Amino acid sequence: MNAIQTQTLDPNFLNSLADQIVARMTAVGPTESITFGELYHQYFERHVKIRLKNQDNPHYFFKVYGARWAAVKVHELKRTELQAWIDTVGQKSASAATRALNMVKAIINWGMRKDLIPRMVNPCSGVETFECRSRERFVLPAELNRLRAALDEEPNLMRDFFWISLLTGARRSNVLSMRWDEIDFDLATWMIPADKFKNGNSHTIPICALALGILQRRFENREVTSPWVFPGRKANDHLKEPKRAWKRIITRAEITDLHIHDLRRTLGSYMAMNGENQYVIAQMLGHK
Repeated sequence: MNAIQTQTLDPNFLNSLADQIVARMTAVGPTESITFGELYHQYFERHVKIRLKNQDNPHYFFKVYGARWAAVKVHELKRTELQAWIDTVGQKSASAATRALNMVKAIINWGMRKDLIPRMVNPCSGVETFECRSRERFVLPAELNRLRAALDEEPNLMRDFFWISLLTGARRSNVLSMRWDEIDFDLATWMIPADKFKNGNSHTIPICALALGILQRRFENREVTSPWVFPGRKANDHLKEPKRAWKRIITRAEITDLHIHDLRRTLGSYMAMNGENQYVIAQMLGHK
């Protein structure tokens, strides 16, 4: 006798399964929900402020992209409209389009988990994104003198900010929020607390002589009441957005396709060109 026995499926089971499939295929979607703008603000207050170290990215996303959907109720978001939107954003920046879509998708998923909106198929599902390659851009040797000359024409605040960004290889958010109590002038180190660092651990960066000189000068001329190395316009707040100054600098230096984050990559690239091993570079940049 054949060892493989044929089993007869219960007809009632098959009918039940068919009914479930039909019910899912013909189910009517939700007819009411809050607007995407309302959901975003709930997401920011209840999730971003409490659980995320970097609050700038969600805030920037909604300011630049999310407002497009602010007045639309979540259940009325259509995949075809989201696809057209992503295609338009992607014409300027493929990476920005992908990040924007991921943010919308994450906010809607969070809203469903918190029962702020009804369960539904996320309208971002099936939207085609762009293939994004990691950037390899850094300040080339031929560009360094032009960048230095362009920085020299900047006011002290912005000039020093970009020099410290380049000389420490730190992330923009960490340099913006650098505090005097994080700097040890005797040991020439900068200790970034765990609650401000991306990988969740505190990170100590050695400060080279040039960067230390910049910080000492700023310390001597600081506002005694401000804890920030780079104070902002508002009282008791740090510098917020250096993009306009950066655009002015690279235009003056006649440098194209160079982002602020590329300054971080520049430090790692020059360390590698000078023979440092990958472990030392990873430790300097705070990579796990």
